[in-house]
Amino acid sequence: VPVPIGPSLPRRDRAEGRERYCRVMLILFKSWTTVDDLRGTFTSWSDAFEQFMKECSPSKVCIMNNMQILHECRDSRDDHFANRR
Repeated sequence: VPVPIGPSLPRRDRAEGRERYCRVMLILFKSWTTVDDLRGTFTSWSDAFEQFMKECSPSKVCIMNNMQILHECRDSRDDHFANRR
């Protein structure tokens, strides 16, 4: 399992980070050479990502879902240890 080094991957369940999440998922999962390849004619990263999801392979969707599950597992772990104090 690859473990990225650097800032944490964004979560899809946080409204304040939606644009960042969409941008990072496009960078990771869409073939591109320039920024225009990623965003196309869309004015927002969210719109470009929504279009990409309509064409995205099930295996890529599964990986994105697993990335979100990892965040949720960490939340559960943190809650568990916070309640033990």
